[in-house]
Amino acid sequence: MNIAGLGDTIIKAGICRYGTRQYRLFLCAGTCLPGTGDYEDDPPIYEDQEMACYCIWFEDMINVGNICAGAGYYEHLSDAVHAAEDSAGFERWIN
Repeated sequence: MNIAGLGDTIIKAGICRYGTRQYRLFLCAGTCLPGTGDYEDDPPIYEDQEMACYCIWFEDMINVGNICAGAGYYEHLSDAVHAAEDSAGFERWIN
């Protein structure tokens, strides 16, 4: 996936580091909170929910401008910020 095609609104961008390489982290707003898909979970957890939510994406260190991984979806902005800041290699927010 290309950063331009995230389909979500980028709220904040940050810098992470792995060894000597820097890469970006993007905190985005979305409208679909994915469910677990596990039929043993209760329906609100199992099913996707159309609601305001937040997600985290990481830029590919080799193919700059592309996304290589995500770090989950969150109902609350504060939870998403904390998860981003707790990500391995997180250094700082750049905006």
